Amino acid sequence: MSTVTPALPRRQTARSVLSSTSERQPPPPKSSKPVTLAGRLLFPNLPPDVDLPPLLVSPSATPELNKELYDFIAIALRAYIHPWWTKITRYDKEFLPAITRVLTAVIRTFEARIVKTDLSPLLLHDLPTLLAQHYADYRSAQAKLHTSYAAGGSATLPQLFHNLQPHMALSAEGKVDEAYIRQALDDVLKACLPEEDYEPESERYIIREILVKVILHSIIPKVTQPWFIHQTVLNLVGREPDAEQRSEVCSLFDLSAHLYMEILEMEL
Repeated sequence: MSTVTPALPRRQTARSVLSSTSERQPPPPKSSKPVTLAGRLLFPNLPPDVDLPPLLVSPSATPELNKELYDFIAIALRAYIHPWWTKITRYDKEFLPAITRVLTAVIRTFEARIVKTDLSPLLLHDLPTLLAQHYADYRSAQAKLHTSYAAGGSATLPQLFHNLQPHMALSAEGKVDEAYIRQALDDVLKACLPEEDYEPESERYIIREILVKVILHSIIPKVTQPWFIHQTVLNLVGREPDAEQRSEVCSLFDLSAHLYMEILEMEL
């Protein structure tokens, strides 16, 4: 009589265990919001679905401005800090957020000072006076070009203008002195940073050098270009209105002028 051997239980492989586990537990939903550069570098522990904390705290600050500032800080840190810091330690992700915390304190203190300051004397008196003086000195230097006033005709226009408008931070060729910018930024950091952040020299020097590099290599070369000045003026002026908008503006102007004349006649 033949004996029937019982069937051994089938051994599950690692692949079958994983497949059964994946069937029982659905994968976590993927975030529909992409991770930005600022979120990856400045806030590595923040979930992707959570918005970045506001950088500017004034009510008039828009979310778009906060986003642009965060992107600007992230690009600056990636350009000037990340290359040499990753050579020291590749796995540390707390250094860039620590620098961001100090920069946030500087920006918020600077923002609070600007909000409390009355900028109308600067914009309506000091700045127009300074621009008018620069314009007059530029025309004067241009008139002296190739004359005996220009060192026998050998002096260039930038040199003549520098003689009329000398500044310790600028050379006659228009080169900015980095030592002057460093000293000015050091005074700004002393006024904006709390004492525990200003006292450590290494921390203060890193923040200062980031600002120096950004100002000298990114901001000044761009804002001094004629195309940037013209584009800024055009953006502030806005687009030219079409024919219908011009007619509406003219009709409103005529109506206001007519009402004004009637008021004058009534007073007379």
